[in-house]
Amino acid sequence: MKILIKILKGLLIVVAFFLLGYYMVKYFVPSVGKAPNSKEMASSPYYNKGKFVNVVPTKSAEFTQVPRILRNYFKRDVETNPTSDYVFTENNKQENDSTLQVNWLGHAAVLFYKNGKYVLADPMLGERASPFTFMGPERFSAPPISAEDLPELEAVVISHDHYDHLDYETIKKITAKTKYFYVPTGVKASLEYWGVPTEKIKEFSWWDTHTENGISITATPARHFSGRLFSQNNTFWASWVIEMEGENIYFGGDTGIFDGFGEIDEKLGPFDLAIMPIGAYNDAWHDIHMDPIEAIEAFQQMRAKKIFPIHWGTFDLALHSWYEPILDLENQAVEKEIPLLSIPQGKWFRLGDESENGWWKKYSGEMSNE
Repeated sequence: MKILIKILKGLLIVVAFFLLGYYMVKYFVPSVGKAPNSKEMASSPYYNKGKFVNVVPTKSAEFTQVPRILRNYFKRDVETNPTSDYVFTENNKQENDSTLQVNWLGHAAVLFYKNGKYVLADPMLGERASPFTFMGPERFSAPPISAEDLPELEAVVISHDHYDHLDYETIKKITAKTKYFYVPTGVKASLEYWGVPTEKIKEFSWWDTHTENGISITATPARHFSGRLFSQNNTFWASWVIEMEGENIYFGGDTGIFDGFGEIDEKLGPFDLAIMPIGAYNDAWHDIHMDPIEAIEAFQQMRAKKIFPIHWGTFDLALHSWYEPILDLENQAVEKEIPLLSIPQGKWFRLGDESENGWWKKYSGEMSNE
């Protein structure tokens, strides 16, 4: 009996420490964000039994797969990081050019410029894709433009609330210089919690749209999921169509392959540029992250002039090497005659520019001599 009492006391202590840690993080770590009101979410046609859902059956990594994934992670023999000179700065800006200019700021963060107006997508310019400053996936190098140095922004669009796409510190630094934040259903709660004025936030479901000052922004379908530290799928996710004075951009954000790209193109295309995620894929979570071949398949569902890759080369988020996604994409694009734009971080480019295939090789110890 005494042994049983000791065991129960031990379990109670463990539970108490867990609960204490849970509430300490929830209420004293603001980067975790805030959950939306579930009753307000219930009116969404994509909300079922307390969670947002995809339009097709979708699986992410299951709990039973975690031990195998961890074993493979620590056993992998790939180049996980670029060399130390993998550093980028802003360059090649054409101030008097009235055509669309685009700048990849790393991972899924992309800055668009036309005729004095800027739009920023997926503002993750922080050091770690994590709610904590001391742990979690660390950025390979600083972004080419810091949050403090960003210009005044007409709009910020956010695909979903994962830490590698929505960063607390970045939002705090750009709130004053941003006219509107465009977010999927439910994400508004975190932005308000972080001090973004409600009137600056436009919360959209798929196909909702807003046009102002020559810029039209529409939320479009994606196949993904959401969640921060203590929640999953209590907010929605989206891709986006951004039209800036006649030039039309599809921004994929973070999505798995599905048949919805053709519908997006039918309703809102054709596109001058399709920005597709290509990294952080694995068989264990195939449904929610495209690999390079699937990114090309998605591109081929659309009438887009060129494809630009994101969601690679910034964080180590999967089991593949840091450069595998771009290597495979460049090879597939050549083989299938896909009009690709492979451009380094920080470099402003125009849609008529030539692709710089292989620019990344000098930052790889394995590929630098090829």
